[in-house]
Formats: sequence, structure tokens, C-alpha cells
Amino acid sequence: MKIDQRLLQSTSRQDYATINKSIVNKLNPPNLYRFFCLSLYRNNYYKVRWRIKDLAKRTGENESALKNFNKDIEAVLVRKKYPVPINHPIYEFTMRSLYCIPPIEHPNFITISHIFTKLDLEIKVKGYYIKLLLIAEDSTILLTAKKLSEKLKMGKKVVESYNIDLYKAGLLKYLSKGIELTPKELLLSNDTAKQCKVWNPITAKDLPKITLSYQ
Repeated sequence: MKIDQRLLQSTSRQDYATINKSIVNKLNPPNLYRFFCLSLYRNNYYKVRWRIKDLAKRTGENESALKNFNKDIEAVLVRKKYPVPINHPIYEFTMRSLYCIPPIEHPNFITISHIFTKLDLEIKVKGYYIKLLLIAEDSTILLTAKKLSEKLKMGKKVVESYNIDLYKAGLLKYLSKGIELTPKELLLSNDTAKQCKVWNPITAKDLPKITLSYQ
């Protein structure tokens, strides 16, 4: 039984998106932010049917910057392909992507408001900040820049540069032995998050057998 395509269609933007802590080092900072943007447009079944150009429009990037996105994103979600008819002299259809956002891993996840997309920061810096939120304990990270770079598998100079950008944006404070994150209204309580619905189509073999008796 085929799923109604309307159920696969991305809905309007959601107020928040959840990100599991387990993916912190599975995506680089730009792709982690792109994953967040993708998740904001999930439907009730945590599916997003988008083209790369749709995602680029939401992140404000050139489409060429996402040329490896589909390959990289498969490290954290299931991407299914489906055909779409096109007007082409040789090819009858093109393949599009259906992204299946992974379910919440309770209790190891964070919930980020859509307001995060409105911040005037580079995409790579936004993705880095998500990484910090994923590893922070009570909004603090008691690690030196060197230890932090090792934990996130990033260069020390890059970490220091991104920290400065976040400090200037009011999203980070320096401590004597680490940093404190100040996301304010960007980081929401996990109590607002909801689990995805599960699509269980009923086929003919699943229906109970009923024998009618006529008197």
C-alpha cells in the first residue's frame, strides 16, 4: 500500500526542532545547521520532501555549496529516493529525496527554537554552536580550547575563532576554565518536544477474516 503523497509533503515551518546528542560528531558544523533547518520543516511523520535548492533557499546559501549534502546527511538519517516526471527530451523522470528525520532519543536530545535561523551568523558558526549545545552541561563547558577542539574533532584555531564570533553575538561567555553558553530563548525545554507519528499502513492481509452467516 502506497503512502498518500500528501502525508509526505513538507508542512510549513515548525516552531522548533530536536537534535539527538549522539550526532554531535557525525556532521560538520555547516551540515549540522542544515540538518536543523531541514528538521524545522518536518511533517507529522517526521518526513521532509525537499530538493537541494529548497534547502539552500532556507539556509541562504548557493545550491553549489550543498553538492555533498545528500551523501553526508545519510550518516544521521534515512534518505529515500522517489521519481518525479519531468519535461525532458531524453529522461522521463528525475529522482528526488525524501528525508526521514530520526526519532527522538530520550533523554539525550536538545530542542532548539526556529528563532535560531534569524541570527546574523555564518552557517558554520551556527552549526558549531549547536555542537556546543549538544555537549554542554547546565550551559557550561569546562574545557580549554585545545580540549574542546579535540572533543569536537575540530582545529583549535577554528574553535577559538568561532568562540569569538559567538561572544560578539552574546551567545557565549568566557569562564576562567571554560565557556558558558547563553542561548536564552533559543534553547527550549525538552518538555515541548513531541515524538513522531508512525505510519503503519493496513494491507488486505492485516484485515481480520469475517465470515457472514445468513439465516
